[in-house]
Amino acid sequence: MISWFTESPLRAVVVIIASLVGIVIVFGVVMSVLSVSGGPGQCTPGGGAITVSDANADSFDRKWDEMDAILDGGSPASITLDESEISSRADRYFSEEHVLDVTDIRICIHDGYGEATGTAEAVLGLEVEARLEGTVDLSGDSPKIEIDDIEIGSVPGGLVDLTDDIFVGLESEINEALEDITLKHTYTATLTEGQVQIDGTP
Repeated sequence: MISWFTESPLRAVVVIIASLVGIVIVFGVVMSVLSVSGGPGQCTPGGGAITVSDANADSFDRKWDEMDAILDGGSPASITLDESEISSRADRYFSEEHVLDVTDIRICIHDGYGEATGTAEAVLGLEVEARLEGTVDLSGDSPKIEIDDIEIGSVPGGLVDLTDDIFVGLESEINEALEDITLKHTYTATLTEGQVQIDGTP
């Protein structure tokens, strides 16, 4: 067996890769078991209670469409969206328009940053509560997020810190999902307690 391992560098690489994959799978199971034993709970709104509804999602779409119509005409425009409108539109996006299984999503807006909380399906069909804190960039062809902090279930903070590379992948996965959204113009988001102002230029 030792000779099989040492005879070919390719075989050694195969064994090493297989071992790493096994470690990642075991790690994923352990993390998921820890995660389901509680969670960070929903984010704290900056502007009062959040109501997720079709009406609020429709209000988000209507405001955005009206702004884009003005921008299409060559004039700058701006809108203000509250947490209920943003949370409702996010809930609709993940429940109807994308394959990512995220439920109970809430978006809380604070001065200069936002929080997102929700429940996602983990390995073995387990559900994990997560909280993300960060910012959003609307200046490109599609929205991009930058995650500044993350809490996942009851996973100890130190353990999360030791696995930053894994969670960098989460940010990439979210941004890849957001590539489905095409931004027609250039937008700037200003976040204050409970709301975000979107300023658009043609």
